[in-house]
Amino acid sequence: MKRRNFLKGILYGTGATAALVGGFGTFSKHSPLKAGATRAEGEEATVFSACEMCRNQCPIAVKVKDGKVCKIEGHPDDTAFGGVICARGNAGPSLLYDPQRIKKPMIRTGERGEGKFKEVSWDEAYTYITDKLYNVKDQFGGEAIALASRKGPHDWFFRSIGRALGSPNVFSHEATCPMTRSVALDTTFGTEGIQADYANTKYLISIGRNWFEGIHVAQTRAVSKALSKGAKLVVLDPRFSITAAKGEWLPIKGTTDLAFVMAMANIMIEENLYDQDFITHYSEGFEKWAEEVKDKTPEWAEKETGISKDTIIRITREFAAAKPNAILDFGWRTAYTPNDYQLRRAILIVNMMIGNLEVPGGYYKTKPANFLKNFPDLAGNAEGLGGVAQPGFPTPIKGRIDGTGVKGTPGQIIPAYDGAVGKIIESILTEEPYPIRAWLVHRFNPYISLTDSPRVLEAFKKLDLLVTCDVYMTDTAYFSDVILPECTYLERYEPIFDMSGLTPKYVIRQPAVPLVYPDTKPYWQIYKELGERMGLGDYFGFEDMADFINQQLAPTRLTFEKMKEIGVWTPSGMKGFYIRENDSKASLDNVLSTPSKKIEIFSEHVEEATKQGVPNYFSHPQPEEGTFRFVQGKVAVHTNAGTANVPILNELMPTNTLWMNPVSCRKLDLKDGDDIVISAGNYEQKGKLKMTEGIRPDSVFCYHGFGRISPELKRAFGKGINGNNLISNEIGIVGNAVTSTTFVRVRKA
Repeated sequence: MKRRNFLKGILYGTGATAALVGGFGTFSKHSPLKAGATRAEGEEATVFSACEMCRNQCPIAVKVKDGKVCKIEGHPDDTAFGGVICARGNAGPSLLYDPQRIKKPMIRTGERGEGKFKEVSWDEAYTYITDKLYNVKDQFGGEAIALASRKGPHDWFFRSIGRALGSPNVFSHEATCPMTRSVALDTTFGTEGIQADYANTKYLISIGRNWFEGIHVAQTRAVSKALSKGAKLVVLDPRFSITAAKGEWLPIKGTTDLAFVMAMANIMIEENLYDQDFITHYSEGFEKWAEEVKDKTPEWAEKETGISKDTIIRITREFAAAKPNAILDFGWRTAYTPNDYQLRRAILIVNMMIGNLEVPGGYYKTKPANFLKNFPDLAGNAEGLGGVAQPGFPTPIKGRIDGTGVKGTPGQIIPAYDGAVGKIIESILTEEPYPIRAWLVHRFNPYISLTDSPRVLEAFKKLDLLVTCDVYMTDTAYFSDVILPECTYLERYEPIFDMSGLTPKYVIRQPAVPLVYPDTKPYWQIYKELGERMGLGDYFGFEDMADFINQQLAPTRLTFEKMKEIGVWTPSGMKGFYIRENDSKASLDNVLSTPSKKIEIFSEHVEEATKQGVPNYFSHPQPEEGTFRFVQGKVAVHTNAGTANVPILNELMPTNTLWMNPVSCRKLDLKDGDDIVISAGNYEQKGKLKMTEGIRPDSVFCYHGFGRISPELKRAFGKGINGNNLISNEIGIVGNAVTSTTFVRVRKA
């Protein structure tokens, strides 16, 4: 493909990209429990559902012809997503019909990592897991069992197994991606449910956020809309990303973003550019923030960041002039440094200095159905979802391995729902504070997603039991004792999920076709059956997914049949609203859930946990001559650890390269396309060099998600650089992974 057509396929999900999607395989009858879909031969149909090629759950319209999925488009009635999907979403049929998918449950027969497995029945797999888990529980306690997954609708079912066994150690992957942002939101506003109104902003500053490669379709479209209306975009990033190409690129030194943000605050205070009325009316602790930034001058920030003081002053004045319709973006993958959390807090504070909360083009609280009850004129528009009742879970005997909830420590503000997932590796290997002996993994690949990949393998080898549920024989699955084959999202029903933004929104995921491989199952069925085998059936109080969904919809006046018909539901005729759009002093009591009911610029809670009640600046080391800061990022045709082996996406991008500036290349006598060795301490990775001016001379970059070691990922195996193989397993102040403080050396292979 020519570059232009390639990018069009990435960004817009063009027909050309969709046409590349092929499929093969056979169908079989399905049981009512599996809730598959049948299509008569010759019939054409459109099934409304939701994508799962990443975790954004974009509403989709699945085209089915002759009983096979032939094309996927965006849902035509969802205005936020605009009826389009990205290249990954277009590739759904390529995953669905891939013969390399796991087709049957398997139990390991050889040494761990040797790749020897036998196919077994589901009954055998459940029995094996049950026996092993109860052996661990009897010998070491329920706390010795850990569970970790990519966050999603599966959580209710997957986590119920661990919680019923008395384990406190249930984790999501969030610590490797957005968790510092989530904790910053929670400790500043008392809620994580804050979003950015990109479409209506007039000035947008990105700190490493890359909307045009780390694609969230609705947000990418919204940014594009703002730019088309004349909004200014400024991008702080050591690398010249596609997003940076659409605005003003500031190639900032790695790990110095907080200096830039604090200098913005300094300038706004010194020049009286901030919204004093908003700060006085809605916040507390501003005077302590002002004291903290009084010496963070643009001259100081220039030395830290490498961005000229004149540029910092100009950007700050432009940003403030656009108030309140401006956004300093709070980020997506926010795992840069040990203190990344305080960067996210500082970003939120600077936004509040221009009073951009609950106004168009700023930030807003999501408006789910239960939120509308606070507004009499809107209360009748929607009712909240119900749920399936569960008996109480046993109280864990010991606390979590990551210290979540321990008062007076950073763990005090780590969200227990997510946890510091990297701590699982340390607990297995060091047995501190106690050993983890069994690990259940759902649609999560710690070998690729966690830092210090060699150490992850060491941890796998020490476990009594490792169980992976996935669609592919991932690197983690290859080292597992039991592998459970999940069917794809195009073959299953799932619970209704709430995707509310400026209005309430409910979305359904439903099967477009029956099971392609008859011995695969939807996750909810897997964990319900496993729970029943383990004697935990009371925690799964539903007959099948239709029953589960009916219990969810009971309070809403919606029906299962209606949701299947429409795919996406929003209140008829309701427009999105911003509480302060027409009243700058409107109450935000329904938005703010902090102890003070104010925006907590200074937080006693944070002070107690981190000794930084307002963000403090810590200067991180910069690379010495001959070393480079190692930076990773997302690419538009792959999803982190999830899609490297999907046929059409692998064809579009089978491998990655290491980006290096020509100045650095010449010093090392390296040329574009050279075979290279990248080293950090005792770890090395081989790869190919990409010489480009799109990276600072003191930094190198590669796309994340490559370097697979499972031979069963036949397309992806052995291709590219696994960046996490070079990064130590450092855990940040709120449990986050630390991804941008590693220095590497590069030499010709």
